[in-house]
Amino acid sequence: MKVSPEILKEADVLMASFFTGMILLFVYDLLRIIRRLVSHKSWVTGAEDLLFWIGSAVALFAMLYRENSGYIRGFVIGGVVAGMVFYNLLLSRWVVKGSVFLLEKILFLVSRPMVWTARLLKGPLGRLKKMLKKVLRFWKKQLKKLWKAVRIGLCKL
Repeated sequence: MKVSPEILKEADVLMASFFTGMILLFVYDLLRIIRRLVSHKSWVTGAEDLLFWIGSAVALFAMLYRENSGYIRGFVIGGVVAGMVFYNLLLSRWVVKGSVFLLEKILFLVSRPMVWTARLLKGPLGRLKKMLKKVLRFWKKQLKKLWKAVRIGLCKL
């Protein structure tokens, strides 16, 4: 049985839309990973979502233009939705949890030397801070006395 070239082309468009849906949701998962690692205010999250969906619309239109001369067909939208659902049900949870776990461990290992250095320097820097406070307090008193003497001298003129 021979399949017509038009049907094969439509199958290619369907597969492209399916994979586009998966890729779009993967990119959104990258946003979710960033949100779990770095806290965001709600307006920043809204702005990120808005930019994501604008970018998604552009990517979807580019795929439609490349694969189907820009025609919007129901099966293309269905393919994108099916790709998103497939990715969400099978991969999304693992990608987000695994990536967050791995990145948190990497950040922990990278930050440890900085934490140790800060702890080592905390004692000497604390003593230096106390000494500087004493010196600055002394000079502040001396400048106040000097200013008071200058003010009294100016009033006698």
